[in-house]
Parts: sequence; C-alpha cells; structure tokens
Amino acid sequence: DITREEIRRTAVPGSETMEVIVTRLSVPVGATIPLHTHPGDEHAVVITPARAEAPNGNIVEFAVGTPLFFPEGQVHGGLTNVGDGPMVAITTHVVRKGVPLTELAN
Repeated sequence: DITREEIRRTAVPGSETMEVIVTRLSVPVGATIPLHTHPGDEHAVVITPARAEAPNGNIVEFAVGTPLFFPEGQVHGGLTNVGDGPMVAITTHVVRKGVPLTELAN
C-alpha cells in the first residue's frame, strides 16, 4: 500500500486559513498512485531513483532530486511503480486548513 508519513504540519505565517504539510510518500513496486487533486499547491522532490508507467503506457524515469510541482486543483497521479524498489518523495503541501489533503479525481 502507498504510505504518506507526516513529518511536519505548521500554519503558514500570517494566515489563519492555510497550513504547510511535509510528508514522506512511499509507493511500493506495483502500486498505482490514484488520480487526485489537493486543496492547495504540492511541491515534491524524488529521493530514490524511480521508474513509473503513466496511464498512456509511457515509462517515466525519475532521478534522485527530481523536483515536481502540482498547482491547486491540477489532477495528477495515475503512475504505477514499475521499478525495482519503492518510489519515495518528500512532499510539501501548502493547503487550506480543515480540508482533506487529497481528493480523488473521477
């Protein structure tokens, strides 16, 4: 199963409605990240070499240090880990407080 370990959660300075959530995301071999959105921006950095299959069948290679950015509301995911080990990234979300971090896309 995909795991998301929360490392830190803190308010955005000067904001009563936004928070920053930092997590360690781990996707085991064979698992698929579902298509989803967030109630704010997501920044991520890949921390293990990874190989994934996109929904269109293309293979995507992620080197250690690859940065990723998904603005609020952008549907992303759909990648299946086809590498030799877990795909791991550190994610930073700047999102609205009190709203679920992830909403599945239809």
